[in-house]
Amino acid sequence: MTFRRYLILLPMLAGLLGMMPAWGQAGRTARDPAATDPPAGAVGGATESDVIAADLDGPLRLAASPTGQVLYLLRLREGDVLAVDLADPGKRWTAVPATAGVRPVAVGVIDSSTLALVVRQDGAWSIRSHRLAAPGMQSEVAPAQIVSLGVSSAEAFDVHLVVSPARDWLAVVGLPEPLPAILRTTITGARLGAASERRCPKPGGRPVAATIGSSGEWGLFLPDANAQATTGSAFSWYSPTGAQRLQNLDLAGISVRDAAFCRETSLMWVTVDEEGARGKVIAGLWRIDAAFIDGRQVARGIAVADLPSPTAVVCLPKGDVAVAHGDDVSRVVRIRPRATGLPTDDGEGTKGKNP
Repeated sequence: MTFRRYLILLPMLAGLLGMMPAWGQAGRTARDPAATDPPAGAVGGATESDVIAADLDGPLRLAASPTGQVLYLLRLREGDVLAVDLADPGKRWTAVPATAGVRPVAVGVIDSSTLALVVRQDGAWSIRSHRLAAPGMQSEVAPAQIVSLGVSSAEAFDVHLVVSPARDWLAVVGLPEPLPAILRTTITGARLGAASERRCPKPGGRPVAATIGSSGEWGLFLPDANAQATTGSAFSWYSPTGAQRLQNLDLAGISVRDAAFCRETSLMWVTVDEEGARGKVIAGLWRIDAAFIDGRQVARGIAVADLPSPTAVVCLPKGDVAVAHGDDVSRVVRIRPRATGLPTDDGEGTKGKNP
């Protein structure tokens, strides 16, 4: 059984709403004890990869242009945004220069000529839009627009910026207390509206990662309430209005750091930490598959690429994904996964199964 159009948790609900995105691969319907747990120690099948950028100082966040021709690298330590021509990765330039006293923490693409940054400055949080100069040229330091998000002095946070498929709204997810966990703003042309909680999900926690489905559904990863400490994640789809939770699945102990739902392939990709709620797992790029087991819908994680300290993932054309990894020194790789991405034996008795 292959989920290529809709994931069905409640067939009637999904049929009425017509909004649950396809993602992942098929699952078993027969009883198979080996299928109930994700292959926490198995790496997926053959992949091709090449290095886009290497030896960059500090961790990164990623965003891609609407055409997928340019990859944007937010350097969290330096505070600037680099642009890379994916047709010729040797062509790299500073798209948005650093600003003294301003700390960018997340990046997103509004359109082909506008970037959005979530920044913190002396405890004040905001979204700043920047008009991009021609490829190869540095943009103005001053932002085109600043949208206030509020004030928080919290030091521990993992903030993400997601943009809707139609690029008519964006959201900031994972803001620290006392700010709302999620704030959304409309996009009109290249202008942003005021940030508010309107049409935002209320997941009851602070998401650690987020993505947007094909029809504007919210995909949120939250710390699993059943996991030890903060390791392990649970995943939920919410309706585009944020009012209805469509699906909630346990990810069986893997700890997600970033996520990207690729509309071209209907695949869900995540970066996973080494520490999981059920012991060590392979750090790197994982694929999250949907499966039916004994009539019950579950999510299964399959490790596809072993990458230490993964920090970000973004979709590229033709089913490719770009992954940033490294904390002190970072590297960005372009991965072309095999269509099935079958996991293999890890040599220690943990086997991934063909979905």
